[in-house]
Amino acid sequence: MLISVIITNYNYGQFLGAAIDSVLSQTHGDVECIVVDDGSTDNSRAVIEQRPSAKAVFKANGGQASAFRAGVDQARGQVIIGLDSDDYLFSHACARIAAAWSPGLSCLNYRLRVTGQSFESWPVEAFLDSGHAEFFDAHGYFPSAPMSGNAFDANYVRTLLARAEHLDGDGVDAYLLYSSPFFGRIGHIDDTLGFYRTHGGNVSMTSGRKTVKNLGDHAYYQFWGQQNAQRLAGERGYAVRRRGHLVGAYPNLWLLVAKDGGYDRRRLPDQSRLRTTAAALRAFARQPGISALSRLKNICLLLTLSVLPLRLRQRIESWAIL
Repeated sequence: MLISVIITNYNYGQFLGAAIDSVLSQTHGDVECIVVDDGSTDNSRAVIEQRPSAKAVFKANGGQASAFRAGVDQARGQVIIGLDSDDYLFSHACARIAAAWSPGLSCLNYRLRVTGQSFESWPVEAFLDSGHAEFFDAHGYFPSAPMSGNAFDANYVRTLLARAEHLDGDGVDAYLLYSSPFFGRIGHIDDTLGFYRTHGGNVSMTSGRKTVKNLGDHAYYQFWGQQNAQRLAGERGYAVRRRGHLVGAYPNLWLLVAKDGGYDRRRLPDQSRLRTTAAALRAFARQPGISALSRLKNICLLLTLSVLPLRLRQRIESWAIL
C-alpha cells in the first residue's frame, strides 16, 4: 500500500525539517513525502532543498486548502495523510496505518501526543466504534485529532475537494472529517502515532493563541465544514438534518466573540445573537467530553454575555477567552 504524506507549510521552517525527516524515516516501505511550500518567506525553501528525497512543490501563498490541493494533485497513494509542518509522525505510524486499513474505509483516526497542555493526547475523548453520522448530526463533530492525526482514502479526498463549497483558506481537516462518515466507514487506532507540537502560535483553538481573527476563522470553517457534510449526507441518503446555523457549543461561542470583536475577514454565518446564544447554551448543556466545571462555567458566561452591552461583553470576552 502506497501512502502519500502531504506536508503543507507556510513559514514554519524551524519545524519543517523534523516533519519531513519523520516521513522519510518511516518503517513502512511504500511512502511518498510531498512537501508543498505555500509561499514562505523564511528559510523553508532551504530546509526542503536539503532533503531531495521529498517531492517539493513551491507555490504562491494561497492558504492551507490551496496548498493541500496542490499536494493531492501530486499524490499517487491509495491513502493520504495531511501532516501539518509543525507536527511529525512516529517512525512506525505508516506501518500501523497500512496494517489497520481495510476496504471501505474513508478515514482512519489515531492519536497525537501533546505536551504542555492539561491533556496528554488528541483527541481528549474516546474514539467512536460506530455511529459517527449520528454523533455528527447531534453535536456537529465527532471525536478526532486535528489534521495530522487522520489518514484518508485518496478517492474520497479527491471527491470532497471537488465538491466542497467555501473550502478557501484553512481548516481543511474539518471539511474532510465531517463528510467522511457519508463516504465510507471510519476506523481508529487507539494509540499515539504522531506528535502535535505546541509552540504558542498554533491555529488550534485548544492549544493555540486565541484572537478574534482565529475565532472568526474557526467559526467560518466549522460552519462550512458542517454545511458541506449536511448537503453531501442528504445526497447520499443519510438522515442528517440540514441546518442554516452553526452546530456545537464552542463554535457558537467563538462566533459570538468574533462578531463582538468586529471580525470581517470572511462572511460569518448570518444568525442572530439570540439564536447563537441559544444554540450554544443547548450544546453546552449536553456537550460530551467536558467536565461539569467547564460546562457550568461556559453556561454562566453565555448567560452573562446575553444581557450586557457590547463594551462590557468585549471586556469579559477579552478576560475569559482571548
